[in-house]
Amino acid sequence: MTKKLYEETWLFDLVHEKAPDSEQVAFYERQIARYGQPVLELACGTGNYLVTLTESEYDIAGADKFAEMLDATREKAGTRNVETNLYNADMRSFNLPQRFNLIFVAQNALQHLKTTREALASFESVKRHLNPGGRFIVEVFNPSVELLNRDPDKRYFVGEYRTADGWIVITTNVRYDAATQVNHIDWHYKNQYWKEEQTVSFAMRQFFPQELDALFAFAGFRIEAKYGDFDESAFTSDSPKQILVAAAL
Repeated sequence: MTKKLYEETWLFDLVHEKAPDSEQVAFYERQIARYGQPVLELACGTGNYLVTLTESEYDIAGADKFAEMLDATREKAGTRNVETNLYNADMRSFNLPQRFNLIFVAQNALQHLKTTREALASFESVKRHLNPGGRFIVEVFNPSVELLNRDPDKRYFVGEYRTADGWIVITTNVRYDAATQVNHIDWHYKNQYWKEEQTVSFAMRQFFPQELDALFAFAGFRIEAKYGDFDESAFTSDSPKQILVAAAL
């Protein structure tokens, strides 16, 4: 049976969890130092960034639409003896009781919004929740045409991950729909002790560079910086990421 990725929070963490001293966490710490607090992480998932930043005594809240993700965040926070400020809210449309100096969407989460209409609705909600002079940061992949055009009938290696129950091997197959710019992804995973392989599915909208810039402009944001990675290097065609820092007009 195929499950949704958000239902398997342990698997999400296995692939995506970042150490407190990672370059990703350091990047967001620098942005908070520049633009101030309070901070909101939209689509905070299992709290990979949120719990670490809360532990470092930043004034940060998290929002996610999936109860499974919020439960995983609370469990992680409890293990590390911190209290998190969480909202059950959909980033496409939300109304929270506070405003923020910085709002960010990390870990490619914006790519789970499959249409331009959804992305614009999210940007409008962000604008309503920014303090004057606040900043909005979005982090997504720089699409690779080569990877998107892989054979949908072939399996590709994602990674091998150590767990308490042995090594988990993850492979993937993908089907990219160029008309919608949505990549449909299956992760297949198993360890040596399981009789059957398990599968999770998810889909990710691809935002091409000029398209993403235009989307920000259309939504009423001025892009102040566009980085190609977490070291704040300038964005180029070869960059793995698109990280945009913007202010509302």
